[in-house]
Amino acid sequence: MTEARIIFKDVKAVLFDLDGVLIDSYSGWFRLFNDALKHFGFEQITERTFRKHWGQSTEEDVRIFMPGKTVDQVRTYFQKHFPQYLFYLKINPMAMRTLHALSELGLKLACVTNSHRKIVLEILGIYHLAGYFDVILTVDDVKKPKPAPDILLEAYRLLKVELNQSLFIGDTLIDKKAGDRAGVAFVGYRIRADTTVDNLSDFYDLLAK
Repeated sequence: MTEARIIFKDVKAVLFDLDGVLIDSYSGWFRLFNDALKHFGFEQITERTFRKHWGQSTEEDVRIFMPGKTVDQVRTYFQKHFPQYLFYLKINPMAMRTLHALSELGLKLACVTNSHRKIVLEILGIYHLAGYFDVILTVDDVKKPKPAPDILLEAYRLLKVELNQSLFIGDTLIDKKAGDRAGVAFVGYRIRADTTVDNLSDFYDLLAK
């Protein structure tokens, strides 16, 4: 764990990315994405290529991998078939404990993700996480997805907190860019950032100091 320049005692709200932080959904999405490519008549991609684009929006997926298809077509496919891949999802073993502990500290919590609302609510419901969040925002709720700052700025508006009173924790460079563009302190979950944590328990320890 490394930390720099964040005054944790002043934090009043924490924003969480979903996929890769609270839920390990990488394997499920990799399979779903390749099946979508096959369905729409495109060549499947390697795990290495998928990892490079992990966390981006469906809009970007379509632009790069499925030219000629619409975002609505691909989103509909994802939403219809996602339940078939739930077997491959795993909850971060520290997710529920961390969210509960942060709530006990009196912090406001938000989930901000480039996934679609129907899928997000299904995941949060299955793993009993939805009730911990004051705000849940998805790619369907904003004009521009991450790495644009829109979803973060909307979360702050709804939570009624200042940027300098909040943290955003994510696991991709897309998340980091969104945090930088919003002007919010970013905590990298297993990726390089000014503050990096390898476990959610480490993140709680920072805020509980």
